[in-house]
Amino acid sequence: MKRFFDILITLLFLTSISPLLIIISSLILFIDGRPIIYKQVRVGLKGRKFKMLKFRTMINSSNKDDKLRLTKLGKILRRTSLDELPQFFNILKKDMSIVGPRPLPEKIEKKINKVFRSQRRKVLPGITGLSQVNYTGRKRQLVDKVRLDIKFVNNYTLKNYFKIVLKTPLIILTRTFKNKSSIIN
Repeated sequence: MKRFFDILITLLFLTSISPLLIIISSLILFIDGRPIIYKQVRVGLKGRKFKMLKFRTMINSSNKDDKLRLTKLGKILRRTSLDELPQFFNILKKDMSIVGPRPLPEKIEKKINKVFRSQRRKVLPGITGLSQVNYTGRKRQLVDKVRLDIKFVNNYTLKNYFKIVLKTPLIILTRTFKNKSSIIN
């Protein structure tokens, strides 16, 4: 059932925001050039690697400080979470779900205890999840995020799926207007 709702919600959502996707793509192209989409390898269901899609928010540079590489448009896209919209195409490809633990880069995922890593991998990673809707604006440790991911996996129900789906827009609005940092994790 969850896969059915993933596809239904994604198709309805992408259809309704297609003008916004075109506007954002055009702005990135005209302001910052190509590529428009940034692809990053992430770890998903059962440890499978996939390329997660995001709107590009940084310039290519040898500078290691992400804050210095972030474009002006990228700051806005990140602050509003609009950079995440291409991940709905990952849902259609069955790399991701709307709700689940956030997919992590392999380097970061290796920092997680092997047992917890295995538990997180039992479900498709999500665009949003229990960790995201419990974000308070303060920087959190990876262990705190993982604890919420495991709680979601262990209480994996359609009811919890919809609770998180319904909470997410409010959380995004709250983060957009309350969070003073330009990079949202």
